[in-house]
Amino acid sequence: MLTANSISKRYKNSRRVVLDSFDLTVEEGEFVAVMGESGSGKSTLLAVLSGILDPDEGQVLFDQKDLYSLSDEELSEIHRRKIGYVPQSNFFLKTNTILENIVEPFLLSYDEEEEELSERAKGHLEKLGIGDLADRFPHELSGGELKRAALARALLTEPKLLIADEPTTGLDSRTGEIILGYLSEYVKRGNAVVVATHDEHIREVATRIVTL
Repeated sequence: MLTANSISKRYKNSRRVVLDSFDLTVEEGEFVAVMGESGSGKSTLLAVLSGILDPDEGQVLFDQKDLYSLSDEELSEIHRRKIGYVPQSNFFLKTNTILENIVEPFLLSYDEEEEELSERAKGHLEKLGIGDLADRFPHELSGGELKRAALARALLTEPKLLIADEPTTGLDSRTGEIILGYLSEYVKRGNAVVVATHDEHIREVATRIVTL
């Protein structure tokens, strides 16, 4: 599904090497946890794997296509349909409800009706334990609830690969369990998940640990 070949990335302002000839292969049905100390390059790696941050060297292949040789339109299509990405900090429009924040980004680029997308979004929110918050506004939700909403948004189009940066950081143990359990179930449906995390509970659900 996803193959990273000899990925290298340096911070230009400090010339510090964050990733040095890093290789990784992710197959369908894998739950890969990327662990390591702060500053070890976990977030940088996930941004490169998702097609958001260009590596200085190497290539990232998704379904045998090099993400960084694609046109902007082709890469956007992959992001809309095949690779879901959840960054550490999640952006929500303040004037839109949670449901609107999840659905509206896909309305002009996805061949399903708004009603269908809304029902799917509500299903994800329900399974993540915040189904009753669909019509609330972002400022009415806690940090943990917003993280779950961001996860629901990334999963809306049922991507083959989900990449999530610290999805359980700063959350209580119960909320963390809900998120990890949901991701585990997603993997069991034949998809793949890659997360960066400090959460040791990940070892209970991950199929593989990668340490930076």
